[in-house]
Amino acid sequence: MLSAAKRRRLKDAQAESRLFNRRALLALFGVVLAILALLARFAWLQVIKHEDFSARSERNRVKVRALAPTRGLIFDRNGVLLADNRLSYRLDIVPEQAGQLRPLLDRIGGLIELSDDDRERFLELARYRRAFQSLPLRFNLSEEEQARLALDRWRLPGVEVVPVPSRHYPQGALLAHVVGYVGRANAEEQSALDESRRGVTSHVGKTGIERQYELLLRGELGRERVETNAEGRVLRFLDQSPAQAGVNLYLSIDLELQRVTSEAFGQERGAAVAIDPRNGEVLAFVSMPSYDPNPFVNGISHKAYQALLQAAD
Repeated sequence: MLSAAKRRRLKDAQAESRLFNRRALLALFGVVLAILALLARFAWLQVIKHEDFSARSERNRVKVRALAPTRGLIFDRNGVLLADNRLSYRLDIVPEQAGQLRPLLDRIGGLIELSDDDRERFLELARYRRAFQSLPLRFNLSEEEQARLALDRWRLPGVEVVPVPSRHYPQGALLAHVVGYVGRANAEEQSALDESRRGVTSHVGKTGIERQYELLLRGELGRERVETNAEGRVLRFLDQSPAQAGVNLYLSIDLELQRVTSEAFGQERGAAVAIDPRNGEVLAFVSMPSYDPNPFVNGISHKAYQALLQAAD
């Protein structure tokens, strides 16, 4: 026969065993529920929402970029070139990848020449940009400037040097009042553009033929899809819809007659127009003094502009 004390100890042991078993079952049940919840979540992510998340990932990885067209050329009546495009290199920045813009501009200013006008124009354009749109900061980078930027590339996030066509006027001051010139689009001119062109079209016609026939000369935008890494660097090009170049214009102006008429003025001020009486075509159009439009294309400094005004006086 068991004593009362032994019977109590036996009952306590059995009770503890039953309690342990219940707790073990509850713990096992909890583990099973957790595993089932994880499996359900995995199935929801990988099966039910697979296409949605795949599309989001694709949007993050594949970017669609606008391609600026080549501006149309301008010729005289005999096919002599009056306005063309030359290859130059431009410094672009994607603000979302750059972080704080002003410290970045300070770092760039320590590597290349960066005027206050360059900074102000860029910060003004940044107010009207679309998300992840690259914006121009400096044009006509020299080989030395490109090399400096390349060496410090690692500490310039969102910065890229890109080849672009730059407007050039081979006749200089001879046809400035006729052909006019293109210049960097300011914020007001950017806001007047179609939304798809804002930030992509960096230059617009400011005066003369360049302004009058802006819609014909500027061409149609293209598109390209590129694959990028997490930092936005282009890994490879996927496909492209090429931009359509602007229309080439042939003027009624005769360059040689324009030159002779201009030389006849010497240092005198005045204006002259030569018109074909048979059809009213303008063969020469001279206004003196004139100016070289080339410095205006990518932005003339205030100092250079004042010097030009003083020379005209």
